[in-house]
Amino acid sequence: MIPRTLVKTITDSYKLGFITIIYGPRRVGKTVLLKQLVGKVGAEDILWLDGDTQEARDSLSTTSQTALNKLVAKSQVVVVDEAQRIENIGLSLKILIDSFPEKKIIVSGSSSLMLARGIQESLTGRAVKYRLYPLSTGELTQNLKDYQKPQILEEQLRFGGYPYLQQLSIARDKQAYLKSIVSDYLFRDVLLLKDISSPETLKKLAILLAFQIGSEVSLNELATNLGIDIKTVKRYLALLEQSFVIFELGAFSRNLRKEVVKSKKYFFWDLGIRNALTDQFLPLDSRTDVGQLWENFLVVERMKKHEYEREQAQCYFWRTYEQAEIDWIEIVGNEISAYEFKWKQQKARTPKAFRETYGKSLEIVSKENYLEFVM
Repeated sequence: MIPRTLVKTITDSYKLGFITIIYGPRRVGKTVLLKQLVGKVGAEDILWLDGDTQEARDSLSTTSQTALNKLVAKSQVVVVDEAQRIENIGLSLKILIDSFPEKKIIVSGSSSLMLARGIQESLTGRAVKYRLYPLSTGELTQNLKDYQKPQILEEQLRFGGYPYLQQLSIARDKQAYLKSIVSDYLFRDVLLLKDISSPETLKKLAILLAFQIGSEVSLNELATNLGIDIKTVKRYLALLEQSFVIFELGAFSRNLRKEVVKSKKYFFWDLGIRNALTDQFLPLDSRTDVGQLWENFLVVERMKKHEYEREQAQCYFWRTYEQAEIDWIEIVGNEISAYEFKWKQQKARTPKAFRETYGKSLEIVSKENYLEFVM
């Protein structure tokens, strides 16, 4: 069982009177995280409710204050796993935290899309939210010496970071597992909750994006290729984001008319899922998309780092209409940082327009120094 970084993040910042909500895609280890959290709490009186069971659904779907109070009265800690399966869960949790602000209530759900059903409205100002992702570089390498850490990089780029993969040693078994995630779990939350007229189109959209990571995406082009209108493309993109398949990166602009401002790039939260969608698992020395994998890897690992450290960072890419570009712009406080991602160590010049406008030079992130960037 790999210790998750988010355990320390949550325990260090826990606030009484607030419900801790943990979102994340299926199969990334939310139940294991809950067990690790409970182990840190040290309380003897723990009530564990699993939304997959009828008993938990019956117990928590009621809005009877008397019944809910009786349910948790003797427990110091209340854990609700797979909360998205429980009807009225948002209102039930509000009743509990109002009645017992001194109790620790920790809730997990498979996606922001489903768990948000009834929770956003009921728990406004009463919940602290965290997101759990596939295993980060820091988590995967915590027991390795510094010189050993880069040795798992190719595995990360080919198979991603789903926890169960750590139990598999054969490449074809890892491929089969990732393909099963795509076929059995990846779109389940969306399809259960939303009326999707063409589930196959949703998957095709994800596949198109998988081939375009690191590139600016044209909604018109996506609509044409899929045979649907732009409005539907936007809705499907939002669903893929809400279910933790992809996330968008916007363009940075403050001062120049010639800066691109409306373009977006899309990246995958897990490269194993991306490779399963495109059916590409070859070793890196046999591939033509290493640059794309490298960019996606660095972007998502940096995003995990900010999330787990609770650092409020604004992240963008930068490009001008003259095709000058920078892979990663990051703003923390008022400080702007610029990074260019290179698979192999190369020199790169800071675009003149960026340097003159923002007074910053870019840094290169390559295989030689990436650990400093992602950890």
